[in-house]
Amino acid sequence: MFRAFLVFSISAVLTACAPHRSGESAEVNPCQVGDNSLTEGNADEAILAFEACLESADLEPGEEAIIHTQLGGAYLYAERYADALQAFNLAYAIAETQGADFDNVYIRRNRGIARLATGDPEGGLSDLEFAVSGLSDDIMTQLNLGRAYGALGREAEAVVAFEAVTLLEPEWTGGWVNLSASFLELGMHEQAIDRARRAVELKPDSGFALNMLCWSLIVDEQFETALPLCEQAVAAEPEVGAIVHSLASALEGVGRLGEARNAFARAYELEPDSEPVAADYRRTHPEIE
Repeated sequence: MFRAFLVFSISAVLTACAPHRSGESAEVNPCQVGDNSLTEGNADEAILAFEACLESADLEPGEEAIIHTQLGGAYLYAERYADALQAFNLAYAIAETQGADFDNVYIRRNRGIARLATGDPEGGLSDLEFAVSGLSDDIMTQLNLGRAYGALGREAEAVVAFEAVTLLEPEWTGGWVNLSASFLELGMHEQAIDRARRAVELKPDSGFALNMLCWSLIVDEQFETALPLCEQAVAAEPEVGAIVHSLASALEGVGRLGEARNAFARAYELEPDSEPVAADYRRTHPEIE
């Protein structure tokens, strides 16, 4: 069974900067330029400025470590997760070497996100559990905590985290979609369907919300009810393999096997690296074996 997690853009990163140097304006001090750019959400400019800062500025070791965490935050914003993780790890290495203590919940949250995005859910969870102790009302922390729990198969704990997301941002469909997916993984179909319906109520034209409700109904074997929702989801997001796969499953469930076979092939064309999509394609196209 595939998951339906949505990407939530990173909108909060650590912005503490090295102290402003006397006689230098923000225009010529790359450290300050990076700080300003990151605060404004200009990740590409911030990356260039912080890289220049590290190359040109006379930084104390503690300051250098902080700039690396800011550079990591800018990389996160730009979705350059491997670069972000390298920057955070370098910051901690510098701090440890110099005996500096700058560890805080924001840095741990950001490194946890980078770890999770680079395929290290255990490491990500360690950082995010530390972060949530001081950031229980931070949606980014709770969202990624839920994703880490889900990646490790700890769905009951993922439900708790995603419920916190829906309480923090009740009008955001992504929280309800993730919560529905976790309930579905637990086999709690009624709860999954209910949360997916909430997502659709909030954004009726969202292909991802429609797909979550469609898939929840399919898992519950309500194929006739699922089919029109699946069709709407594909109409909204025709190039997403997982969504086309849901439609194929609904078509198969109502006995429209020829159409289902074609849809499974289309889903595989769009998303050949998905294990469930590939498995259903091979099952419905035995001649390819």
